[in-house]
Amino acid sequence: MDIARIREAAKSRYGEHLARIQGLVRQVSVSPEGRGIRECAELVAGHLSALGAKSVRLVETGGNPVVYGEYDAGRPLTVLLYGMYDTMPADEPGWTVPPFEGRVVELSPFGQCIVARGAYNTKGALMAFLNACELIRDVEGELPVNLIFAIEGEEELGSRNLPRFIEKMQQSLRRADVLFFPIPSENRVGRAVQYLGVKGIVYFEVELDGARWGRGPTEFGIHGSNKAWVDSPVWRLIHALSTMTTEDGNRVLIEGFYDDVAVPTAEDLELLEELSNVFDENVVKEQMRVKRFIGDRRGLEALKLYLFSPTLNINGIWAGYTGPGTKTLLPHKVTAKMDVRLVPNMRREKVLPLIRRHLDRMGYPEVEIRVLEEGYNPARMSYKNKYVQAVWRVYRSFGKQVERWPTLAGSAPFSMFAEPPLNLPFVEGGLGHGGLAHSPNEYLVVGEGGPTGGLVTMETSFAAILHALAEAQGQPEPAGT
Repeated sequence: MDIARIREAAKSRYGEHLARIQGLVRQVSVSPEGRGIRECAELVAGHLSALGAKSVRLVETGGNPVVYGEYDAGRPLTVLLYGMYDTMPADEPGWTVPPFEGRVVELSPFGQCIVARGAYNTKGALMAFLNACELIRDVEGELPVNLIFAIEGEEELGSRNLPRFIEKMQQSLRRADVLFFPIPSENRVGRAVQYLGVKGIVYFEVELDGARWGRGPTEFGIHGSNKAWVDSPVWRLIHALSTMTTEDGNRVLIEGFYDDVAVPTAEDLELLEELSNVFDENVVKEQMRVKRFIGDRRGLEALKLYLFSPTLNINGIWAGYTGPGTKTLLPHKVTAKMDVRLVPNMRREKVLPLIRRHLDRMGYPEVEIRVLEEGYNPARMSYKNKYVQAVWRVYRSFGKQVERWPTLAGSAPFSMFAEPPLNLPFVEGGLGHGGLAHSPNEYLVVGEGGPTGGLVTMETSFAAILHALAEAQGQPEPAGT
């Protein structure tokens, strides 16, 4: 690979490539609201066709379609390129620019950034990857790998129909040797962060209404003065929720919740020790605007807590009147959205039965559990895997200090590809930086010269990763992986 020529080509096409990213983030594709989904899928399909991919189509799943395509470069290695074209809503207060305008603004200390919903998570990286493929094709004549594209529109909905896509396209997907998820992986100070796994997730609602309970208002909210002689479904659910954790909310009390949790392995501890020597918790705290971690843990102990603890989280809870001013009301119904993050050895199908048994045992059979996303299991890769090592070498070749994390505390549907029937190894990454996913002023760095790489660096790194994966394909797998 002539990396200098790739970088120069990326520089010369910066304006064109930036405009493509802006075009993609300007196309609304908010899956929780069902807005702009098919239009965005068709836009992505058009970019695959323009690259030269064949068999490009929208694969219907019963939900949002998956954009599928194949690029045959006549190479020994076939990479399954996983991506997403959907985003979260952008209705949070605090946006400094319209969230779907795709405006480039100056952000300290990074320089030029696109601020938009989906810029970082993950339309920007998806388009940058396609740009990088175009660069390789034009500079070198052909890609170093074959590509199969699977770009879904329901990642923000828990990838609910991805199993149906995999089942439907299983014969074609079996041709892949490794899965790659392109994402800018530099932190705020320019260190490359390599994640070797993800947590699983299950997402659900709990709800209590007076009709189901047989107490309190049964059809609509009533005047708040009636609390003197009518039960409150809201207080009932609050007490039910309070039985699930310790008083501080930091230890789950549901029987069996921790039974399958795997303790960190020797390899995990090796990586954690390495990571604790370079991990700067102040960078993370500053980005999230938090002052301290649970129990004031620091360093290695904070990392263990973050990466290897399953969680039970309340994402939102509502009932009755929440508008301005006052309205005395005794609500008839209360709902909470919740999720569980799964660590290695935990299985998604065991989670909700445990919660149901807990509520029944504690005397709350009237609390309804409603599955929103069946979710998926955690997934892990060894740092010794040849494809993982290939990405690490790319980071080092760019002069980057690398933080290798045993897993990510967030979730992605890699287990669907890593488990039967495909059993694929997976890697994610790329250089460049972005932040504030699911938050106001989500951004992607596009300019160079700040503490992190921008668009040119990102595209060049994606090209280098494809070459590195191709070179790793013929290497034997190290023992113990």
